[in-house]
Amino acid sequence: MEQMKNSYEGMFLVDAGQPNTDTALEPVRNVLQRADAEILSLKPWDERRLAYEIEGRKRGLYILGYFKLDADKVAELEHDCLLNENIIRMLLLRKDTVTEAELEAPTPAETAPAEASEKDEEISANEDRDDSQDADAEGSDDTDDDTDDSL
Repeated sequence: MEQMKNSYEGMFLVDAGQPNTDTALEPVRNVLQRADAEILSLKPWDERRLAYEIEGRKRGLYILGYFKLDADKVAELEHDCLLNENIIRMLLLRKDTVTEAELEAPTPAETAPAEASEKDEEISANEDRDDSQDADAEGSDDTDDDTDDSL
């Protein structure tokens, strides 16, 4: 008897240093194929600066995937994702239904890639400026040597 496959939505965080999106999607695609998942949709969501460094990485590419998978294989999929060095984090949600509109909906990476990168560059420039101001404050010694302590 064949087991019923559940629909899942997965958000995967991978290293943003890949030369193109196909290369970035490959680790996620491989992990899903090893778990015998039926991939409905797999596309880049957005590349963003991370709120904090994860494994030495400051930027990450979010990948959104919809797929069908046996419930028994979910733990195996999660384990494979943890062992894969290219997948930094992942989140799986079971979906009762996956509509065509969800599968075909444009992602932020598809709708405004230039906007997002400009915004990230602006944020990065502001943080760099703040870091340099912090370094200047640490490097300057504001002690007054005008007082005479010998009295």
